[in-house]
Amino acid sequence: MSLPASKDRPELALALSGSWFGAGLSPEAVARLAAIAEVHDLAPGELVIAEGQVAESLGIVISGRVALRMLVPERGMVTILTVEPGDVVGWSAVVPPYRGTDDAVAIEPVRLLQFPGEALRLLLRADAVLAASLYPRLLQAVSRRLSATRFQLLDLFAREAWARTEVPSW
Repeated sequence: MSLPASKDRPELALALSGSWFGAGLSPEAVARLAAIAEVHDLAPGELVIAEGQVAESLGIVISGRVALRMLVPERGMVTILTVEPGDVVGWSAVVPPYRGTDDAVAIEPVRLLQFPGEALRLLLRADAVLAASLYPRLLQAVSRRLSATRFQLLDLFAREAWARTEVPSW
């Protein structure tokens, strides 16, 4: 989907509704969220959020992919998950203490629909109906992320165990 970089609200609402995160939200919820949304284009290698830093916004990937990376001792930066179009990045902007849990880096040109953290938190505090429809989606996103990360870690440990296995020399 191609979005203008302007604040064209109908286009922003369409982008939100077209993502798994926004699909099924009421038209009122979509309109309220689109009212605070911004579109940001990122170049490959550009940092979306840094681990430990204040998460400034919640984003939905419209196009492109974002790598979630962590510093692993003796390995350096390791990609633990790749965020695909329709999924969220920066959920920490809504969950105290509002700090990034990993580095999120564009690995190809990325278009993000972003909701500034402070404005989104204020909106959710003021609108219980919106909050009741948005928080389960955030929880689903975090749950999906946790499951995917778990499988990634299992794969990492399995590869390490395999590498340590002695192969008999005949």
